[in-house]
Amino acid sequence: MARRLGKIQSGAGSLRQRNNGRRLSAAGALLVVLGALPAWWTLGGGAGGLPPITGNAFDSAGALGFFAALALLALLIAPDAVGEQLRVDWWPVHLAFVSLAALGFLLAAYSAAVTATGSDLSLATVFSPTRAPGLWVTLVGLGAWISGAAQIVDARDDR
Repeated sequence: MARRLGKIQSGAGSLRQRNNGRRLSAAGALLVVLGALPAWWTLGGGAGGLPPITGNAFDSAGALGFFAALALLALLIAPDAVGEQLRVDWWPVHLAFVSLAALGFLLAAYSAAVTATGSDLSLATVFSPTRAPGLWVTLVGLGAWISGAAQIVDARDDR
C-alpha cells in the first residue's frame, strides 16, 4: 500500500524530528518577519556629508521573504485554529516557502550591493551590522529556517 507524501502520522523518531524542524522553521520565519522592518542597507551618511539613505525589505525583493515567512507561520498555526492537519502542510510547501524567502533575500542584497558599488561605497560600510541590522537578523532567521526545513525534509516518510 502506497503512503501519501508528507503524511504527518509516522514513527516516534520521525515525528519528533518533524516537530523540531517545525519549531526551528517557525523561529527562523519569525526572525525573517522581524528582520524585514529595520534597515537592510545604508547608503551615504559618512564623512562625505551626504544624508544617509536606508532601505529595508519592503524597498526591494526582500518583501518576498516577509510574505513567505508570514505564509509559513500561518501554515504552522492553522492546525491549532481549524482543529486538524491541513492537506497542504507537507515538506515541498516548506521548501517552496524557504526557497522564496532566500531568493528574495539574495536579490535584495545583490541590488543593494550593485547600488553601493555604483556609488563607490564600501560594501563593509553599507552592510555593517550597525548600519544594516535588519539584513543580519534576516540572515540569522533564514539560517534557522533552512535548518528547520532540512529537518522536515529529513523526517519525511515517503522513502
